[in-house]
Amino acid sequence: MKIYVDKIPEGGLELSEKIQPEAFLINMEGISFIKPINVKADVSKIGAEIFVDVVLETHVEYTCGRCLSKFEDIFRKKFNMAQEVRPAEVVELDDEIRQEIILDCPVKIICKAECKGLCPNCGQNLNTGECGCEHNGPIENRPLH
Repeated sequence: MKIYVDKIPEGGLELSEKIQPEAFLINMEGISFIKPINVKADVSKIGAEIFVDVVLETHVEYTCGRCLSKFEDIFRKKFNMAQEVRPAEVVELDDEIRQEIILDCPVKIICKAECKGLCPNCGQNLNTGECGCEHNGPIENRPLH
């Protein structure tokens, strides 16, 4: 998303754009962006500085780190930035948007707090049923051998 400084009117400017996730080169394990990222930016200029309020929204598919089930959610992020500018400068927001997305993505993805995960012996998803293994149940409740 580009902001043309000399085209910002006195009352500010509202920009809106749909950006394909591939444009940001975000490759995070367990996270897939399944729709374009809607970006809205409110831009104002005071003196030699611009102020930008950005809202990002898209649909994401996550893969649970315990049971490997896939689930969808809506990713929303709001952030602000201020930057000193020169007349006729073009400010590119893509790097800031990319960094904010990466910072807001979960490090450990879990489908639900009580997720039981997979049986380490047979691979049965313990959220959907018990397995026939001797020590079934969540990993943290199993005795050590």
